[in-house]
Amino acid sequence: MRIVHTLRTLSLLTAIVYSTLGTAQPNTPTWTLKGFDQPESVVGDEQFLYVSNINGTPMEVNGEGYISKITSSGQWIKQRWAEGMDAPKGMAIHEGYLYVADLSRLHKIDLRNGKTVAQWHAPAAQMLNDVTVSPEGIVYVSDLLAGGLYRLVDGEFSLWKSYAEIEHPNGVFWEDNQLIIGNWGQGLNDDFSTHSPGTLYRLNLANETLTPFHDGTPLGNIDGITRINDTIWISDWLAGDLMKSDGSNKQHLGQGLADIGSVGNMLYAPMMMDGTVNAWQP
Repeated sequence: MRIVHTLRTLSLLTAIVYSTLGTAQPNTPTWTLKGFDQPESVVGDEQFLYVSNINGTPMEVNGEGYISKITSSGQWIKQRWAEGMDAPKGMAIHEGYLYVADLSRLHKIDLRNGKTVAQWHAPAAQMLNDVTVSPEGIVYVSDLLAGGLYRLVDGEFSLWKSYAEIEHPNGVFWEDNQLIIGNWGQGLNDDFSTHSPGTLYRLNLANETLTPFHDGTPLGNIDGITRINDTIWISDWLAGDLMKSDGSNKQHLGQGLADIGSVGNMLYAPMMMDGTVNAWQP
């Protein structure tokens, strides 16, 4: 399809540019696991990791999307652990359940058996993308294409907030009664590039004040957000860069670096274009 062809062309051009500029390469992965179908997100605990597989194009309603279960050391448990989705992307774990964003649906999956126990539909949503959960169990979900933030509270799933400054929200990360939100950028093109790069914002949930990180430093097409110790790490999907929240310590992993996750000191990087998941100690 045209989108896939365009993304592959962009991947080649990006590789040429970074080779020319001599961008620093990261350390060797702790492990790499192959065999995924457009892996988009990784979440987990000390024992297991869960990987969403789009298995098609990012907007395709085909019923072929699924979640894989692997060990934290990079061994397969079950490739199609949870099935019946379309183009699953971001995920979050809370109290024994996995929440999965899937175009216009949010799935709740039992971690004990991979069974879907609840679903919520948001008819106006176009590409529900990332998920994060507060300690109280409030689920926050971004919509990359239509914009806006959705919220699941007391069984009700609906559009909650929209901001002109965050035209295309992607990564969301809850901590300390705040939402850290990654803007993909302003002015979205058909190939998912943007007229201007995105940056990070902090939404204070107590007073609903929205402020930019680091004075609004442009960072790129922000996808995943995670924290390891005192450092927030983000991924730029289009450029394929892993970096700190201020844009420093940038490492080029390859285009398609999607919704990164972490457990302890280990960072997990789903490489959508390559069908692999890498484990790093950044």
